[in-house]
Amino acid sequence: MKTTIRLLALPALILPAILAGTPALATTGTTAGTAAPAAVTSIERKAGSSSQARAYWTAERMAAATPADEVEKSAGPVTQSPTPERVRRFAESVAPKDGSGFGAQLNESITVGKIFYTSSTDGLGHYCSASVVNSAARNMVFTAAHCVHDGPGRDWHTANWMFVPSYRNGAQPYGTWDWSTLAVPSGWISTRERQYDVAVALVYGSRSVVDAVGANGLLTGGGRAYHYDVFGYPSNKDSGEIQWVCSGTSRDAGSNRIEMNCGFGGGSSGGPWYYSYDNTTRRGDVHGVMSYSSGSNTNGSPYFSAAVVGTLYNTYANDTW
Repeated sequence: MKTTIRLLALPALILPAILAGTPALATTGTTAGTAAPAAVTSIERKAGSSSQARAYWTAERMAAATPADEVEKSAGPVTQSPTPERVRRFAESVAPKDGSGFGAQLNESITVGKIFYTSSTDGLGHYCSASVVNSAARNMVFTAAHCVHDGPGRDWHTANWMFVPSYRNGAQPYGTWDWSTLAVPSGWISTRERQYDVAVALVYGSRSVVDAVGANGLLTGGGRAYHYDVFGYPSNKDSGEIQWVCSGTSRDAGSNRIEMNCGFGGGSSGGPWYYSYDNTTRRGDVHGVMSYSSGSNTNGSPYFSAAVVGTLYNTYANDTW
């Protein structure tokens, strides 16, 4: 395995829109005043190396895995958030390649699932939530940074890392995917600030994860007060065994973060904050990821900036194993 740090300039193929209000689609064009792209750090598995994750995660071990709890708002004092950015679209949602129907019950998103891993910090089995995002390589999953790396002075959670889309009470209706690359903003590794608590995992299995379950779009920028549908596997709802959704309106939380009242516990970390979720297709645009809980009812996400999230996406959108 090797760890790399990349810095990638943002391309011109991003969509200018608005500074506040509803994210809007627009014609493709250049955008002035884009913040400098942030550095990203990744670890890459040696091509073709085998994984024991599927064999390791027996039904008993999955049931015993504990949520990756994150309760702190910030690693430092809360600062004023910068001016909202223009909205930029980095990916469009896409249907599964084989056009398969939805076997899940309730209002579940087929692209949302559970991540299981053995923590590099405490050696115990934990779980998070995650969602598939469309990319040229059709292998990208978005989650929280703390679901792949434990921050300053610590290490990557590579042992037994596995993604299970549409997980439900131990069922794995679409199979499982291992990681080939895990990537986070370098700011997460150096500061553990919540504004950097977002990660990309490139995954591989018997087929492309996008072919199997479809994928969501990706938006950055815009204001900080939107209606979101937040999906994940909170441990305080059915013990994290069933996908839950919380709908509400976000607000600025300082330090380039947003918050809303969901009351989701640990295990929901990494779950998507959907803008414009479509209950028919069960897909939407990912515009945030669950990062932490604060108090009895508050949950937070990084503000999705083009400099951080857009750079993370563009750096790995074309990467294959």
